[in-house]
Amino acid sequence: MHIDHSEYTILLADDSISNLEKMKSLLAGENFKLITTLEADEVFLLAKLRMPDLIIVRLGLEDGKGIVVVRQLKESTLTKHIPILYMTLPNRHEDFRKVADYEEVEFISRPLSKKELMLRINNQLLLLESQRIIACQNEKIQNAVRSKEKLYSVIAHDLRAPIGTLKMILEAIDHQKEKIPDSNIKHLIKMLQETTDEAYLLLENLLLWSNSRNGVLKPVLQTFSFSEAAKDVVILQENIAEAKGIKVYNHLDKAFPVHADLNMMKTVLRNLLSNAIKFSYTGGEINIDGEEKDGYLIVSVRDKGQGISEEHQRDLFADGLHFISYGTQKEKGSGLGLQLCKDFVKMNHGKIWFNSKEGKGTTFYFSIPVSGKVPS
Repeated sequence: MHIDHSEYTILLADDSISNLEKMKSLLAGENFKLITTLEADEVFLLAKLRMPDLIIVRLGLEDGKGIVVVRQLKESTLTKHIPILYMTLPNRHEDFRKVADYEEVEFISRPLSKKELMLRINNQLLLLESQRIIACQNEKIQNAVRSKEKLYSVIAHDLRAPIGTLKMILEAIDHQKEKIPDSNIKHLIKMLQETTDEAYLLLENLLLWSNSRNGVLKPVLQTFSFSEAAKDVVILQENIAEAKGIKVYNHLDKAFPVHADLNMMKTVLRNLLSNAIKFSYTGGEINIDGEEKDGYLIVSVRDKGQGISEEHQRDLFADGLHFISYGTQKEKGSGLGLQLCKDFVKMNHGKIWFNSKEGKGTTFYFSIPVSGKVPS
């Protein structure tokens, strides 16, 4: 990597005029921008004002001025990342021990040649340039990620309204289906309704997920009955389950007061129940249970469906991995709902896990703090 010295500023701090002149002569012709001072008290102030790329220090070895300056520089958030070359005498091990805990401080022994000095300076500047390139690339990546998530949010928000309207129209038609004589049309309406429900759920998840990743969505903690919340979720999913011939048994017969975000917990249960329906066989059953343990409500959603392959089990909750899966009637799943469940449960101080055996079914578990026993 080529280093253009004219792009870099070096602060020279030396309490000896003759030594400072020697240092300037060693660097003559190298095109560095030089800032010089003879006063230890000025180093920290100049570093904050001018923000040099490198500082070379040789100050009061006997009275410890150099050590004090290094500590000032490295303990300030403004200057702690500026690399320092500390010039000292050979065998001054006590100087090294006093600043050994600070990063980006390199010791060089006097007297030194121009060749050695330039080698040390160039090494520091190469490292500095590499760090700046990495920081720049990271910023570009973060900007790209933020733009992508913002785009997801806009798309989901804009599409949710028209699809929601279509969903309402289809529900209205479904209430009048007995007046439709053609059974083929009834079947097509049913298929359209199922597809619309899936699309609406996907958009809802996409919007919530993008908002949570962007930091827009924060949990609003409150005390509520999880059993009552679960009833609302089950009612909304029962029609989908009945259309597939699946029975949903809600065994949450106690109030189970919990302390969490109500909407987030409904979203978690809704996604887990939707997945259980999707991956259950016609005529199957799904059981929802809960028990209090160690200050948490442990909720389980158990099905006897097709289960999850060992290959997919390893990456099911991995960030950034969204693999396509298909239900027992070829319903398409992206895995986004599970990512959302993971994020929401974590934001509410809980955990999520599962047990599954291919061909035998799957049980998902998640924990929620019980009211009055909120974790610190």
